[in-house]
Amino acid sequence: ETFFSLDETECKIPARLELQVWDADHFSADDFLGAITLDLNRFPRGAKSSKQCTLGMLKTDGSVPMISIFKQRRVKGWWPFYIKKENEEMEITGKVEAEIQLLTKEEAEKIPAGMGRNEPDPLEKPNRPDASFMWFLNPLKSIRYIIWHNYKWVILKIVLVLALAAFLVLFFYSIPGFTVKKIMGV
Repeated sequence: ETFFSLDETECKIPARLELQVWDADHFSADDFLGAITLDLNRFPRGAKSSKQCTLGMLKTDGSVPMISIFKQRRVKGWWPFYIKKENEEMEITGKVEAEIQLLTKEEAEKIPAGMGRNEPDPLEKPNRPDASFMWFLNPLKSIRYIIWHNYKWVILKIVLVLALAAFLVLFFYSIPGFTVKKIMGV
């Protein structure tokens, strides 16, 4: 545009949603963790679980189902965050579960973002062991919480195998003496 332009110029750009993740450091600069850019006219369908969410979802060769927010109007799923290395190779750095919904102007005015919503549900109080940070005061209780809860079945199997081995050793140790007593008739 120039100073002498009389008509307004309209510039159309494709609708894109760019999501970025940064860590929030208090004492140092924030670090970039990953990003994803979704072209809202044609972007990959979100995965149903975080385990199915991989970089393979971002292929553009037609092997991945694509959707348009302008046709479907509501999408929910998991999308991968990635960074590009020096050799232009993508590396997955995280995953996000998101719900994207397209509203009409009237719907958006009825429920503005951030207003008219319920308070978040409070989380349940975490179930922390009594010895979480006082292991030196009561080490047996700490061992019970740390070792027993994680390795209970392994410990029971080892004790069972050791008891069976001790029984077999005592059995074979006592057989010669018992057979001599039977032979002698004592």
